[in-house]
Amino acid sequence: MGATGQLGRRVMQALLDNGASADELITSVRSPKKAHDLFGHHFTVRHGDYNEPTSLRLAFKETDILLLIPTFAPVEQRVSQHFNALQAAKDAGVKRVVFVSFMAAEPGSQFLIAPFYLYAEAKLRLSGLPWTIVRNGMYIDPVADWIPDLVEMGHLPYPVDHGKVAYISRDDLARGLAATCLAEKQQGKLYKFTGSKAISMEELAGIISEVTGQHIPFKKVSEEEFSQICRTDNVTDSMIEILLSMYRAVERREFETVTNHLEQVTGSPPKPVEKAMEKYLMQSD
Repeated sequence: MGATGQLGRRVMQALLDNGASADELITSVRSPKKAHDLFGHHFTVRHGDYNEPTSLRLAFKETDILLLIPTFAPVEQRVSQHFNALQAAKDAGVKRVVFVSFMAAEPGSQFLIAPFYLYAEAKLRLSGLPWTIVRNGMYIDPVADWIPDLVEMGHLPYPVDHGKVAYISRDDLARGLAATCLAEKQQGKLYKFTGSKAISMEELAGIISEVTGQHIPFKKVSEEEFSQICRTDNVTDSMIEILLSMYRAVERREFETVTNHLEQVTGSPPKPVEKAMEKYLMQSD
């Protein structure tokens, strides 16, 4: 599910890169036409909407491994969507569910979406379905996408003081998820896919300065200042609250954990943040 999103489309490519054949892959999406536009007719595309249980039962038919990527809906809606997906997976006879969770799936997390991840993981564990859970770290990609604005502003503004983040790229997460789906003996495994090093905001600013050739220092800002920056970029108030909660979690060091789980599963470590930034710049030229 979610094959047309920024992560989902990368997973589809990573599955092919890892030896899966196109005729083995099924994409379940709300808008099949969009999937055809992205992938052509290389894969089987089925209509599947988390809010329509009947569509999910049909979409999951004859599925061995189901990768569930959550939507960006509010917590309450995500809960019902996850319930629908797991019930449909049971009805369709799915053999294993791989769920994409988040590092903030902890009872004391400051992140506003944490209650969904806690529910989703527990519901999956108790569903009777064979499962694998992957908690991913914070993406570096949105920071890379923000580089043109950072160059214009002349600094990196976050409401963070001491927190560090073990950033991971969507490309690395995608290859980890693909390998998790394809590998045997993954039932009951919990992985945490993170970058290989937790970096401070000052270190992040230094990396951005290095790859851009511009001096872009870190500047700690208040939550209100950060909110105003987001509003200038037309970010909705609800998303701003989610972002603020995420950076409160950063400050409480919820994203500092570093694991070697990605290398265990794929055989190679995650790319350093510098390489992810350089790749972005090359793609932007």
